[in-house]
Amino acid sequence: MVLRLITGELEENCYFVFDRSTRECAIIDPGDEPEKIDGVIGEHGLKPRIILNTHYHFDHVGANAFLKEKYNIDLAIHRNDAKPLERAHVDAEIYLLKKQQPSPKPDILLTDGDVISVGSLRLEVLHTPGHTPGSVCFYESSEKWLFSGDTLFFESVGRWDFPSGSKDDLLNSIRRLMKLPDDVVVYPGHGDHTTIGHERAFNPYIDYK
Repeated sequence: MVLRLITGELEENCYFVFDRSTRECAIIDPGDEPEKIDGVIGEHGLKPRIILNTHYHFDHVGANAFLKEKYNIDLAIHRNDAKPLERAHVDAEIYLLKKQQPSPKPDILLTDGDVISVGSLRLEVLHTPGHTPGSVCFYESSEKWLFSGDTLFFESVGRWDFPSGSKDDLLNSIRRLMKLPDDVVVYPGHGDHTTIGHERAFNPYIDYK
């Protein structure tokens, strides 16, 4: 099952992905408002097992430290984003003038093709660089869920104009995602969910040059 919680000034989507029977849970992109995130965990009787970051930007990692300390769980991010994760809190102060607790160092360095198990769920790591060098999506093929971070949005894509971004990499990543089945539900880092089929038909960046 998937629950969404919108957090912070940038309205980032934090997702709780859990096995209905065991209540084991992966927390994807806990961006901000850690007490609010913890409230959802308690309300639904979830058992956090791992924190998954789709990329290092501060609006996706702001509650990493709180959750890792409280639940003593692993933190995972792609190896290419591990070093910049260390200064994400500095970026929060620069852009939002807001103090943010520094993220702990990751326990797991993700690579393309890795599989994260949460109860009966299997989240495959798809390396989709472009927004950042280490941007990833998490794909649950049996449930047909894709957690796309800031790579793919409803009828849009992530920005590539940040210092570590790459237009060519991002567009190649989008083309890779478009090979997934039409009925895969896309849960992005911001905004409403969509489907691969909808994006293939209506996203103006699919054939962007």
